[in-house]
Amino acid sequence: MDKKSCVVGAGGERAPPMLGPVRRSHCAALAAVGALLLLLLARLPPAPPRPRPAPLRPAPAPPAPRSTAPPAANRTAAPPAASTAPASTAARGPRPVLVRDVYVAGHARPHAELCPALGARLRLLVLVSSAPAHAAARDAVRLTWGHYAARADVALAFVLGAPPPALRAALDAEDALYGDVIEGRSVDSYSNLTLKTLSMLEWADTYCPRAPRLLKTDDDMFINVPRLLQFAADPKRANATRTIWGKVMRRSLPKRTMKSKYYVSPLQFPGRVFPDFATGPAYLLTGDCVRPLLTAAPRERYVRLEDVFVTGVLAARLGLRRAHAPEFYNKRVAAHPCAVQRGLAIHMVRYHEQFDLWRKLLDGKTKCAS
Repeated sequence: MDKKSCVVGAGGERAPPMLGPVRRSHCAALAAVGALLLLLLARLPPAPPRPRPAPLRPAPAPPAPRSTAPPAANRTAAPPAASTAPASTAARGPRPVLVRDVYVAGHARPHAELCPALGARLRLLVLVSSAPAHAAARDAVRLTWGHYAARADVALAFVLGAPPPALRAALDAEDALYGDVIEGRSVDSYSNLTLKTLSMLEWADTYCPRAPRLLKTDDDMFINVPRLLQFAADPKRANATRTIWGKVMRRSLPKRTMKSKYYVSPLQFPGRVFPDFATGPAYLLTGDCVRPLLTAAPRERYVRLEDVFVTGVLAARLGLRRAHAPEFYNKRVAAHPCAVQRGLAIHMVRYHEQFDLWRKLLDGKTKCAS
């Protein structure tokens, strides 16, 4: 071998000479490094096979909209033969709404000053149910039979639910002028009249618990206050307790057609006949009825007809006496001076008619038979 070359070609041929002379020791070192590399490569684990690409799948379909159809148990079609749904998820009927689920306690305008000394010096507390938009009706009451609130033994206030924002400024101005508007926290609506009446009872129990008599009435009523005071002071009634006087309806049937203004669903009142109740335009309660009615109300089903609920359902539950008094007309009557002077409560009085009835109440010329 040529001393100037350490590379031999295949078949014993000498490889082309390298650039420049290479020392034999360098060739040995390169051979050792090559052998070491081959050894290391032999010990490496074999490379894993490259995974096949997954086949393309179609995109999931968007969720179907929730059906508004009734549950399977309420449909006429038969359910699937082999249903795997657990029994706990079976369709259930609607749950009745209890008063405690919907009543909001408290008053945005309490006006505790309307009942000084918690009503200890009063003979009569009059709370008038009114709607926020009925400003003219409230003014008519203030200018007629509401004058009797100037007496030391009579207190009067208007009770409203929470008004819509559009009427807030007008109510603020009205209350700043008269200071006799009590505002509850439930939304004011016809279906919430029961909540408004409970708000009345709550106010009476909180701010006027010592008043011996409470008259609940509406802003389209004409009330003969002097005659009402005589009625309550009559020896047959002066010492009465746990009693409600008014126009008492007996064995009245619930209206089950939804077209009726007085519709009551079987979920609200499942019975076939209402308990005896005093109709809502006006009824008089002894003061000791107020707290028991408030205490019993939260556990009962909510009934949208306030007179049926308060003086019927609750009163029957508590064993309160409901006494019929024909002087509570609670209906529209002929506006004759004698009819006005004999009655206690006249219904469906428009605000401009209050003044005519007021004049006939004060009429001293007409002679009426006793």
